[in-house]
Amino acid sequence: MFAGQELRSTDRPIYGLSALSLNDRVYFYGGYYAVPPWNMEAMWSIPNTVSTSQFTQLATDPYASPALIHGSLVTSPLNNQLLYTFGGHHPEKVDPALPPEPMRYYVLDMASLAWSPLQKVNSTTPQPLERYWHSTALHGNTAYIFGGMNITGPLNDYFWAYDFTSDGWRSLSSNTIQDTPPTRCGHTATMLSNGQMVILGGYACVGNYTTNPITTKSLFPLNEAAIYDSIHGTWHSQRLGGSIIPDARTYHTAVTTSDDRIIICGGQDGLEQPFHTYISSQGDASAMTAILDTTRWTWSIPDASPYQPFPRSFAAASVVNGSKMVYGFGLNYHTIYDGLYVFDADKEAWLPEDPPSHDASDSHSVLFKAGMAVLGICLGVILLLGCIWFYRRRRKAKGSVLAGMKRMIWHPRTGEPLWAELARLLFRILFFGVFVAIVAIIVLQVRNSPIIDQKFYRHTEDYTIDVPDIRFCFDGWYPDQVNTMPFLRCATDFGDSCSQYIINITDSVRTGLDYYGEQLTCFLFRSSPDFRLGRTSDRSSSSSGSYLKFHYYGDHLPSNQSRIHVTFYNKYHDPNLPVYNIHDPYNLPKFNWYSKDENAAFQAAEQANLRTDNAFDLDTNTVSTGSYELSERQVIISDNVWNKYSGIGTSRSVMHQIQSQAMSEPAAAHYNSIPAPMGAFNVFPSRYEIAVSREQRAFTLLNAMGIIGGISGLLLGLQALLFGFRPRSPWGWVHRWSFGQMRRSLLHGLRSRFPQGANVPIVHPVHRRFSVVQREHQKQMRQRLKKIYDVDDEETKLSDDDDDGSVEEERGDRMARLEERLHVFELLFQAYYINDEVFRSLAYALKPADHPQQRKRQQPQKNPS
Repeated sequence: MFAGQELRSTDRPIYGLSALSLNDRVYFYGGYYAVPPWNMEAMWSIPNTVSTSQFTQLATDPYASPALIHGSLVTSPLNNQLLYTFGGHHPEKVDPALPPEPMRYYVLDMASLAWSPLQKVNSTTPQPLERYWHSTALHGNTAYIFGGMNITGPLNDYFWAYDFTSDGWRSLSSNTIQDTPPTRCGHTATMLSNGQMVILGGYACVGNYTTNPITTKSLFPLNEAAIYDSIHGTWHSQRLGGSIIPDARTYHTAVTTSDDRIIICGGQDGLEQPFHTYISSQGDASAMTAILDTTRWTWSIPDASPYQPFPRSFAAASVVNGSKMVYGFGLNYHTIYDGLYVFDADKEAWLPEDPPSHDASDSHSVLFKAGMAVLGICLGVILLLGCIWFYRRRRKAKGSVLAGMKRMIWHPRTGEPLWAELARLLFRILFFGVFVAIVAIIVLQVRNSPIIDQKFYRHTEDYTIDVPDIRFCFDGWYPDQVNTMPFLRCATDFGDSCSQYIINITDSVRTGLDYYGEQLTCFLFRSSPDFRLGRTSDRSSSSSGSYLKFHYYGDHLPSNQSRIHVTFYNKYHDPNLPVYNIHDPYNLPKFNWYSKDENAAFQAAEQANLRTDNAFDLDTNTVSTGSYELSERQVIISDNVWNKYSGIGTSRSVMHQIQSQAMSEPAAAHYNSIPAPMGAFNVFPSRYEIAVSREQRAFTLLNAMGIIGGISGLLLGLQALLFGFRPRSPWGWVHRWSFGQMRRSLLHGLRSRFPQGANVPIVHPVHRRFSVVQREHQKQMRQRLKKIYDVDDEETKLSDDDDDGSVEEERGDRMARLEERLHVFELLFQAYYINDEVFRSLAYALKPADHPQQRKRQQPQKNPS
């Protein structure tokens, strides 16, 4: 048996126990726990707050305690320091030839924590027989024991009343009482405040201790309740309504709230073991719980919740604070649970383990994130405004394509000798040759590039993953030599049943599958796409559990005569379907072979038993464990040049694969259930992610573009280092190659933002004497300036002691010198530091003669008179 971890885990997996609330604590008694030194637990308690850290065992002697399973625990109405337990049994072999013994019942003194047996073995007074799967309800000073069976089978005298005052028994199983219901087992009995005992669910007792589990049971539906009026001693049947009637169930749990609402939870259907299923394990999680309003006798179904228990039977429950149900422990197939859950009847919801708390660190984290978000928004706005400003500045530029091409090829700077420009041109040709050679080498490298694998992991938002297809083949069972051929049952650790996904493929594989001539019994586990596994801590609605539990049943054979052959397949690529003509019930994408020889290789491996990958031979009499990892291999489709070399938008075909491992425990498995399985195989995903291996060329055209860009940048940088930097024009190709209205809009932008007739720097000289048409004037001015500049420094040097002796220059000479200096400054900037295209564009835009529309506007208007 395996313990499943849950919310509010107590680390004590138990089932078949009972519970009650007393003095702000919940007490649990009895039950089965398969851990030595004893199997049946004693008494445990926990506060009403359901703090599992305070889940403690009462200090009673476990060997002296009434170690029973499926008993009933009630409080004495005379003294709440006394606890009584009725019925139950010890699951050990009893001689059926012996007469059935009287009911075991005990009393626990809470003050001394001492148990006292009250069973009257040799008494001649009427008393009930030993029983389990019965119910106990308390009203006044009387406890009512209804139904149940013992190891020999159903009981005829099945309804008794126990008087706490006299410690006496009184039979109520009289056929003379009208509407007396038949006996039932696995039901619940709850007492209302008006003395009415409500019997819900269960089945007509059948079989005995050995045959009952493997017998299909007739369940009592939940659209009707059997009610016993303890005050008047009468029975009647009550019809139950509601928009949804809960599923019929047995071995469930029920409690009554302070306002007489009945909450039922859990249970299973009536099919024989191991073919039974648990309530809410078939996909409808809301079927787990139901609330009966006893004022109107109508059912209501709460919504499903991630905080609700996993499907189970033989759980324990008790009411705390009048309206909350503490529910926990229980059994699901061979999983024993250890968690506790709280259901609020007023809210009709399961409560989370811990209420969300406000942490200062969380507050600081929120403030920090908010501050960073505001800062990011501010930076984004500033960047946007900067881009707009830069764009508007760039709109002012305009250039000429031909002039740009000329300057690109031949553009000596002012004052630079011819050899410097020739050397620059030769180096540019050399660099261009080197660049072409590098491009050719890179193109060849792209063409001959090897294909490498890039591995990464992909997961869903809730970290759930598909389950694999698993083929089980039992080897060693022959129909003429055994009574029961092997078969499989499946469940998850969350309690969801998955046996419906098991397909018997024995007849399909008989002709093609060979394990050295042995006859096989084969099953294929193939689940629906929405059946997924998730992390243990994640109980989202899309997760059915964290691992699979397969139990195999049949006649036990020695390990040296029987084996089970297990093979894992990816659900989206299972060759069993096309090879053995197995119908896919879920219409997944059509199966395609990944290569031409895959089909032949698979069938050859089947016929000669040549499997090594994802194939395991396990011992049928032990517990085995397996893990798997789903993977995808994305292969480049190399039927076109773009896919092969571009590196952008590459099309790939997907190959679904799986990697798995498995091992068997060395010791044989032992089970106490009836029927007991031969062994088990637990399968879990090693990762809740898909490993993706993507083919990628080591070098693509996209990579080559980056390398070519880097090489070109290095060559341009080297050229600038050798011959200096040539400033670039602010105009781009869009501005230079514009035409029509677009070009006119560029010129209009310049013209509208500068005054008409303004002298443009760099283009217009600072004075007429520097213009081409005034060369004579410039010559005279140069002579004057030469005379000024040729004056001896000593003659122009001013004395600090005698400023009044200096000769004051004429205002015109100073202005001329200033203009000359400014003009030289512009020429120097034009030659070495700036690109004057924008200045020339501005000058062109400001010429009235070059714009017909402007000339038309400047013509004088004719006088109409």
